[in-house]
Amino acid sequence: MLVRWIWNWLINQIWYGLPKGARWGLGALFVGYFVWLFFMPSLHPIPTDTSIEGRSHIDRPIHDFWVNGRWGGNVEPYGGGGVVCCQRISGETAELVWVYGRTVKEFERGDEPERHHVTLPMPKRTREDRYLHVHFLPNHEVKLGWSSNLVSPYDHLPKSLDVARYQEQ
Repeated sequence: MLVRWIWNWLINQIWYGLPKGARWGLGALFVGYFVWLFFMPSLHPIPTDTSIEGRSHIDRPIHDFWVNGRWGGNVEPYGGGGVVCCQRISGETAELVWVYGRTVKEFERGDEPERHHVTLPMPKRTREDRYLHVHFLPNHEVKLGWSSNLVSPYDHLPKSLDVARYQEQ
């Protein structure tokens, strides 16, 4: 009852307190926004929200990695990591930073984690693309690819890449 009274009071004070022309103008803007949102999706800008998925084709774990400062999770050796959602990735280039995991011996010795950094051109993205796939390859190389689902454009790569054979390609 109290909520209904407050709602009615707000409508009467704010909405009906506006001049009639302002109410018509605001109503037209509101309707126009929803028409644009639901019936004209081709006019929307390319979305920037994405999920980042990492995959490793090497024998070392990736402790952490970032794409343009956005955290992508960690990745098991010769496997995939989780999918980190709801990131904003945009721009012409992708700055990748990753840190390899340390063994117990390296940790006990106090060795610093091995960090790597590379800047790559951002691959082309279509309106449907929601997933950025980051593939870690031998020799500290990285491949990036967009897709509309969890199927990576680099799924054809074997899980384990032989370093010597990979260098020949």
